[in-house]
Amino acid sequence: MTSSTKHVGALVVLALLIVCVSPNASAQNWASTATKAFPVRYLTNATLVGPLADATSMHVVLGLQARNANQIQPTLKAMLTPGNSLNGTSLTLQQFVTQFGATSAQVQAVKDYLSGMGFTDITVADNQLLIDAYAPARNVESAFNTSLAQYSVNGASVFVNTAPAQVPASLSGVVIAVLGLNNVASLHTDITRLSVGPMTVPCSAPSCPVPDVSNESYGPQQYQIAYDGACPSDNPTCPAKNFPTGSKTVIGIIAEGDLTQVVTDLRTYEKTNDLPEVPVTVVNAGVASADTSGEDEWDLDSQTSTGIAQQVSHLYFYVATSMTDSDLALAISKAVSQNKVKAFNMSFGECEFYPYIDGSMLVDDEVFAEAALQGITPFASADDNGSACPAEATNGVPLSGPPDTSYPASSPYVIAVGGTNLFTNADFTYDFETGWEASGGGLSLFETAPFWQSYTGGGTTPIVPSAEAGQRGVPDVSMCAGGTELAICSANIIVDGVATLVGGTSLSSPLAMGSWARIESAHKNQLGFAAPLIYQLATSGPPPTSPDFNDVTLGGNGLFTCLPGYDYVTGLGSFDIYKISQVIPSTYPQ
Repeated sequence: MTSSTKHVGALVVLALLIVCVSPNASAQNWASTATKAFPVRYLTNATLVGPLADATSMHVVLGLQARNANQIQPTLKAMLTPGNSLNGTSLTLQQFVTQFGATSAQVQAVKDYLSGMGFTDITVADNQLLIDAYAPARNVESAFNTSLAQYSVNGASVFVNTAPAQVPASLSGVVIAVLGLNNVASLHTDITRLSVGPMTVPCSAPSCPVPDVSNESYGPQQYQIAYDGACPSDNPTCPAKNFPTGSKTVIGIIAEGDLTQVVTDLRTYEKTNDLPEVPVTVVNAGVASADTSGEDEWDLDSQTSTGIAQQVSHLYFYVATSMTDSDLALAISKAVSQNKVKAFNMSFGECEFYPYIDGSMLVDDEVFAEAALQGITPFASADDNGSACPAEATNGVPLSGPPDTSYPASSPYVIAVGGTNLFTNADFTYDFETGWEASGGGLSLFETAPFWQSYTGGGTTPIVPSAEAGQRGVPDVSMCAGGTELAICSANIIVDGVATLVGGTSLSSPLAMGSWARIESAHKNQLGFAAPLIYQLATSGPPPTSPDFNDVTLGGNGLFTCLPGYDYVTGLGSFDIYKISQVIPSTYPQ
């Protein structure tokens, strides 16, 4: 990162950290949480309407402090250490609750407080890290010593908390955040609908390869061949012949709204592409919603993840009521706490300063850490704004937002997936990839680097350069994004019963999850959390390399360019499914 970029990033952080203090707060009686006042100055065309009506019904989600949080990464390392009693194991939900969940006494204290303040329908998550409840706005303001205001934003009515959320001093260190105090910060999907136009190569360097650009869209078998999970018809005895499908692995998708048509579209896609019918279960994590605006995203996630896997054991949809931070936190928690899946996908994101401000970053990171300890690998799209974050939801436009990364991709316990332009030969075998110009990536301003990003691979510096300064680098890996104006390697899926071309890192992420499902199946689902394993397939050099991935060395995303080894556009590179399965380690160098 250049010095000017650091300066801009620092200014963004400084501006966001200026928060209001509730005028009636008392240090003797109240304790702060991670939920700060929402910065109203970041609302575009906002007009103050007045205080939020007292009787407005609100749904809040309280995040509770995990015990022994500083032991999460050491425990993950112990699970990969030969001779350690935890080697080769993953925690059950009950083991996680016993070691890391809030205590029963802490949970009861929070429930009693909420009940005493007039909250109803109080529900404790199975992992004992979240509690959700309902109350009128006036009760919410009193319970958390905050104030709520209503604004009109471009004709829409929204509300925000104009003072930080606090809790009684007796709950200090127990309640870490209060989600649901605004309905402005919400995550958007990273999908782009495409139209096929004249094909050109997005690379102007003299060393650019000359590709075969006749393959403009891909079905499941084509992705399998391109990423070395299956053989082409002209070479039926290639090394990937008879490579296992994902048939032994259960996967999940975090979604929102009514998925009735999504399941119907999946069945049409399976029939069209001669795929086996995957068992599907829809789990609502909250009040069921009739919203169908995200159907194309959930179509893309389900069809491409199960398609590149060829077959999975089961597909679970964990469905949120809305795309707000608070509702999605419940869906993510449900997916992890049920502990049925080995991986799940999140093809959505937001500028990470929003979840930092409202505290959902802290809450979700605890649940993602739980996933890792239970051997589950979360995947997330890195966003479609290049080296900027998706503040304006302008998919496919590099630098159209602040210079920052997207959340949840920036969580240390999530595999962040960037985007590429994939070029294949006439039989769909791999030729080369370039970094997609809108591939999300960069240095997180809020998240720290986990130990696996500091791995050197026999070199002298961390594989991820920013890890030396303690900053999380994004992405971890990359896959085909399909482009925007160019329909390079786009997915040909079924949306509302009609064949449709789509792309974006919303394509990259489920492709990566489906690839991992095949690798997990090949290893009898014994691999566990992917991140510490895959970083061992690279070196910081000199020279830096990631030879077991398809290393992408051409292209850029605005502030960053593709380089040998790890880079902030494509991470380690894209999955060579067969090769990575052959060399994936099961332990971690100590």
